[in-house]
Amino acid sequence: MSWWDEQSSATRAGVIIGALCLGFILVVAIGGMMSPDNTATEAPSAEKSNTQAQSEIRVEDIEVVSEGYGSYSVKGKITPLKDFSYLEMHLKWYDSEGNLLYDNPLAWNINDAKSGQPVKFSTIDFIDSGTPVKVELLIFTDLAADDDSAIYRTTLNV
Repeated sequence: MSWWDEQSSATRAGVIIGALCLGFILVVAIGGMMSPDNTATEAPSAEKSNTQAQSEIRVEDIEVVSEGYGSYSVKGKITPLKDFSYLEMHLKWYDSEGNLLYDNPLAWNINDAKSGQPVKFSTIDFIDSGTPVKVELLIFTDLAADDDSAIYRTTLNV
């Protein structure tokens, strides 16, 4: 007589149900590992951001100027390639070691930017500690929630 034959019908039912549950869990787990992950988001690289920006805005003639006594200006021209109800610029200033010196989440903004109409911008920041060597410029179409939502991103040497 085998082990199976010695078991009561309740034990047999429990073993069968347990084996089916384990099998179902394994099938779901293997299926989950094999299917593509459509929820993962990729952090935009500078190349990807600039490619995306080329379809929405054109940014030209950017210059960073030390105005003296810790003041730095960023100037340039933005040409929207479609209408935007709002655009804003975010500036992040870094020293030679990569430390963030100053973060200006609203360096410049404009309402009702029209497609094909160039807009000159000029902004000035005061850096009171350290000397910046680069500035990251980001442009958003709404109030910036996070850097990944920027439609344009570039890093400029000071």
